[in-house]
Amino acid sequence: MIGQTIKNRYRIYDRLGSGGAATAFLGRDAQTGQMVVIKVLHGHLVNDQFMARFEREIDLLRQIDSPYIIALYDWALREYDPALGQTLSYIVTEFVEGHTLADIIDTRGPLAERDALAIARHVALALEAIHSKGIVHRDVKSQNIMITPANQAKLIDFGIAKAPDHATLTASSQFAGTLYYAAPEQILEAHAVDARADLYSLGIVLYEMLTATLPIKAREIGTVASKILAGDLDPISGVSPEVEELVNHLIAHRPEHRISSAREVVRRIEAIIGRQERLDLGDLSTATMTLPMRPLDLADEESKGSLPQYVLVAENGMEFPLKFPETVIGRSHPRDSSAPDVDLATLGLEGAQTASRRHCRIFCQGNRYYIEDLGSMNGTRLNDRPLAAGIPYALKENDQISAARIRLTFRRAAS
Repeated sequence: MIGQTIKNRYRIYDRLGSGGAATAFLGRDAQTGQMVVIKVLHGHLVNDQFMARFEREIDLLRQIDSPYIIALYDWALREYDPALGQTLSYIVTEFVEGHTLADIIDTRGPLAERDALAIARHVALALEAIHSKGIVHRDVKSQNIMITPANQAKLIDFGIAKAPDHATLTASSQFAGTLYYAAPEQILEAHAVDARADLYSLGIVLYEMLTATLPIKAREIGTVASKILAGDLDPISGVSPEVEELVNHLIAHRPEHRISSAREVVRRIEAIIGRQERLDLGDLSTATMTLPMRPLDLADEESKGSLPQYVLVAENGMEFPLKFPETVIGRSHPRDSSAPDVDLATLGLEGAQTASRRHCRIFCQGNRYYIEDLGSMNGTRLNDRPLAAGIPYALKENDQISAARIRLTFRRAAS
């Protein structure tokens, strides 16, 4: 599809990704000059039932006009494109520059209360707009919230949204959503949920912004579901009393105990911070960047030999042996199955949540160990000296490494 033009209008430049229902492409609208996202549905889903549901939901989403919601521009249902010689079904949406909220949390760690509340206010305004149409998003999560360069939050991905009196893409017996963010009633019967399920999910997102973690740390699906159904969530801590109360009212186990509307959420946030629009998220330019490994010009290459075994020692005495040519230091997240080689989230130390998911790496080349910051949001320091991202720095015995607020000592292992 790359290089092709759909509908003699949408020029496709790149592939953004693929999911269970569609492949997303970056394109340009020749009529307006705007960059757009074109989601082309997978061919095996193009049947009468799917198309009828898809068309009705699109029709409702076109009625929404909110600066906090991704705009839907165009769509086609089983439309033959003579230039391509194919029958396509697709939607064309606004292209939102910026980073997902999940990426920002992963790289920066917890957000300041005012910033987290300002973002939650934007999302609540988005939910107010869709709930007024009787639509329930059903997949509010940090991955579905974009933060633009203008520091505005936008709710995206309405793929499983439920419209009033309309068939949805899932049967009533099927779970729809993302488990860690799902309300208890959504797990039991996703088809029957109302706006309060979205407010529960917003509460989980607010918890995540404030703590850089989720209220359930388990990774096994069955355990996560059981804890949600039982209301067994880790209480939030380290926040002001009014913010703690707001979070707890959003994630209350029973729907009738939650804040009743998105408008009320907006009102309560504004009572704390006013109508703050400006965020202070720092430089987000490196939030999702991948830094290449730089070649090293080592003066001691000729003295290669077996390296002594080294370990990283945390402040609580926990040791991490450096067994491999490269060791990535960072912080795991319960929503992902992968974890860095040295997982600071397992240390039980205050401040571990300030580290990025892939914060820095230690690697050996020749007969030396080196440390390199991987574009972390809160920075890496070597003996209290800040490191520039992407540049290797040589390590020596008893060097002090700071990954955000966590200090580690580079030390030779006991023989």
